[in-house]
Amino acid sequence: MSALSRTRVAVATGLTLGTATAGLLLAPAALAAPAAPSVSPSSTLAPGAAYTISGTGCAQATDTTEAPFVSLTPDVDDPQMGDGTDTNADGSWSFELTAPTELGTYAYRLTCDQYTSEFRYPSVVITVTADGKPVPTATPSTAAPAFVPGAKPNTPGIAPASSTGATNVAAPGQQITRVLKGFKPNEVVTLVLHSTPVTLGTYTADANGVVTATFTLPAGTVLGTHTLAYDGNLGSHYESTITLTADGKALAYTGASVTLPLVGGTVLVAAGAGALLLGRRRTTGAVQA
Repeated sequence: MSALSRTRVAVATGLTLGTATAGLLLAPAALAAPAAPSVSPSSTLAPGAAYTISGTGCAQATDTTEAPFVSLTPDVDDPQMGDGTDTNADGSWSFELTAPTELGTYAYRLTCDQYTSEFRYPSVVITVTADGKPVPTATPSTAAPAFVPGAKPNTPGIAPASSTGATNVAAPGQQITRVLKGFKPNEVVTLVLHSTPVTLGTYTADANGVVTATFTLPAGTVLGTHTLAYDGNLGSHYESTITLTADGKALAYTGASVTLPLVGGTVLVAAGAGALLLGRRRTTGAVQA
């Protein structure tokens, strides 16, 4: 028995296999690289779905009368299972198979045994998914552009509902309320504190477009001036500033005018100079006398 005849022995695999389809024409053995086998209806299958692997080019060799044979095994170093089928007269062949029940990717090795020689086809890979559909390819996320205060203009008409009772100075951890008018009725508005973006809450405008936002400034927020950005799901946008201090109070004003002290000092200097000049004149007069 030829050593090559070992590939002609079919081993039970648990796969549902069928016979090769009939052929009519006799063709010589292919000398060129074999075409890759095809998988139908798809290489992505549901568990237990029927599918077909088929190929061409496994014709009878010219130096033997033995019929060629195609074997199928898992594409691993030491396959422990496999199956096979005779080819048609034109060198075509096919396997009728059933997909595994476990989800995953499976590769199969297909070999054409022409008794005195053999060659391998490119491996066939199938993927078993729950619904038999390809797994969507994840789309790389694109980082949102950095927030720049004032880069997007405020929507005309949006403004504080009242000019009294609101302050733009607060302390970290303090709860405050902002009431704004001019949004679209029932618009959902998201409030974000910048520079480091922190979402403070989501609020819904009433039927008149008034948004009442009560929120707590995060403890540990860096002291200084920050921006509150209000963005509605209907396109409205509004920004305002808020200054955070340790005690939530406005910093003491230290920029008092120095004009009056300067003027006063100038007057005193001039007066001193005049007194000095007068003293010198008196001294001179006394000496002359």
